[in-house]
Amino acid sequence: MRKLFNHIVLLCFFMITYNFSYAQVDFDKGLQAFDAKNYKQAFSTLKPYAEKGNCLAQYVIGFSYQYGLSVTTNDSLARHWLLLAAEQKQTNAMGPLAANLMSASDEQPDYIIKAYMWAVLAAEYLPSQRMASTRYVIKGYLKPEQLDAANRLIDEYKLKWKDKQNCPQ
Repeated sequence: MRKLFNHIVLLCFFMITYNFSYAQVDFDKGLQAFDAKNYKQAFSTLKPYAEKGNCLAQYVIGFSYQYGLSVTTNDSLARHWLLLAAEQKQTNAMGPLAANLMSASDEQPDYIIKAYMWAVLAAEYLPSQRMASTRYVIKGYLKPEQLDAANRLIDEYKLKWKDKQNCPQ
């Protein structure tokens, strides 16, 4: 009986390992397709991972919607996916999310506060964003009370992320 139990445990281990390595290969193929500008394959391969909460896949899906890469441009879906990624500290998602929120701030006035917050956080956590002027441009549109609200949000995220690693790039 013990021998049978050991075989079952071993079989389960191999099945889990096989499924994980197969999933990783598929995920990697999706990223390679995106890098090779095969956006249709990248989108279809990575979307299930995004739906399961993978922050890098969420960024790619959001970026695809933002810039119409193999899908129709959709600011609302771009915002949705980029926000999910950015909230997990996916730093590449923060800059495009800030731009998306800023462009929609006429429709949603509180978006400008969040746009500034994400632009500042992008510059804080992603060296390539430090040279971008986005946060300075957005700041110029903020009223003092909006700037205060944005700075409180920035402090909240920094505290929440204090010991958290950045999401893989």
